[in-house]
Amino acid sequence: MGLSVKLQIAQKQKLVVTQTLREAIELLQISSLELVDRIEQELQENPVLELAGEEPEIEDQAASNLESNDEAELPDLEAKTDFDEDFLNTEDFNESDTFTGKVSSDDKQKFIEGVLQQVQTIHEYLINQLHLTTYNNEDFQIGEIIISYINQDGYLKDDIKTIYENNKVENRSNEDFIHIHELIKSFDPPGVAAKDLQESLLIQIRSRDIKDKIAENIIENYFDLLEKRKFKMIASKIGVAEQRVRAAVKNISTLEPKPGRQFSQLEINYVIPDIILKNIDGEFVIIINDDWIPNIRISKYYKSLLKKKSVSKKVKNYISDKFTSAQWLIRSISQRRSTLHLVMEAILEEQMDFFKHGPGYLKPLTLKDIAERIDMHESTVSRITSKKYVQADWGIFNLKYFFSSSIKKSDGSSESSRSVKDFIKKIIEDEGMKDNKKVYSDQDIVGILNNKGIKIARRTVAKYRKMLKILPSSRRFSD
Repeated sequence: MGLSVKLQIAQKQKLVVTQTLREAIELLQISSLELVDRIEQELQENPVLELAGEEPEIEDQAASNLESNDEAELPDLEAKTDFDEDFLNTEDFNESDTFTGKVSSDDKQKFIEGVLQQVQTIHEYLINQLHLTTYNNEDFQIGEIIISYINQDGYLKDDIKTIYENNKVENRSNEDFIHIHELIKSFDPPGVAAKDLQESLLIQIRSRDIKDKIAENIIENYFDLLEKRKFKMIASKIGVAEQRVRAAVKNISTLEPKPGRQFSQLEINYVIPDIILKNIDGEFVIIINDDWIPNIRISKYYKSLLKKKSVSKKVKNYISDKFTSAQWLIRSISQRRSTLHLVMEAILEEQMDFFKHGPGYLKPLTLKDIAERIDMHESTVSRITSKKYVQADWGIFNLKYFFSSSIKKSDGSSESSRSVKDFIKKIIEDEGMKDNKKVYSDQDIVGILNNKGIKIARRTVAKYRKMLKILPSSRRFSD
């Protein structure tokens, strides 16, 4: 059988994601702050867009060039479609070509500015102390290098010898690096620049005005037993009463395991809620919080240029193209707003007990449940709930918070896995409040949850505890 080349015609259906559709999808999933950046970028790049409430500056050079038919300054952009005079007669260019919040005011931006603040980093804080304790440029240079290796928790995980070999300073030795490192370890906050938790705790306990030699001895020589809470064994090795060891452990538990924690606020993501949920006389009202988002509209001036016969077809094609882009942006923002309201309305109906009574009443809920309820695709619900927050009576929550898997209860009903995590966290937080000072193991927590009717395996409790960043019972300190 011979090989041959043939031409065949076939019809196929496929989904083509255009640039405008891609941009509309992107607007669904970005945060409100990112949306503001996007609008400001479009205002700079698209001449037919303007801020609502502002008088257009029609005398600018670009506008003059277009009206005078001077194409020399026309951006090098090809029009996507030929200009059609009927385009002007459609409803595409009416007063609805404006996106506005409830109030138009320049003061809205102050809302954002009031949320953000400048915070000093741990590196800046240490550098300031270095300025006060070093007396020549070489020592300061070494100190800067070492401080740059300190992580956000305040630890110096890299070996000093390695730092020296990778950052040699002229006429300075490894011993000089060691000397400056010891100097930095004396800085505030206590325990900073230590290589690990043990060394950090040791620095902190030694820096206190009231000395606790037993606590110092435990950290320095019996840290492995301390982690395993072998108090009786420690007492036997040191030669003191177990009660004295427990008192020392209580003192140790007041130390800071992460010296850089106080500076971690720099990494806080300041949240502006996209939705405000108000409870008015028992009825919940959904308010889309977009007052501070810039109000944009299509310029009437550029629209009028399309009707002028003196304007060339090439210029009209360019303006038409920009009109299309501006319309898509305005419509996409409006669609984003209505979709967000619709999804929040569905979440409110599904999680009504949560909003009325608190986090302990969170129900199992999936993206598919909401998608089916509002007749939208699951991916659309996923996008619109990404990076969005709602402010309710119980705090500010990411919309993704309301979606969680379920755990079966003994009565056949289901409990949200997020609620179960909250139960576990509360059980562990209450350990120190009990008369017997009991520290609950994962198996103990399984028993407590079973008594509440929640059927759960020990390995699931361990998994949730790790997700909550809680140490196992053998490593949790108690009085």
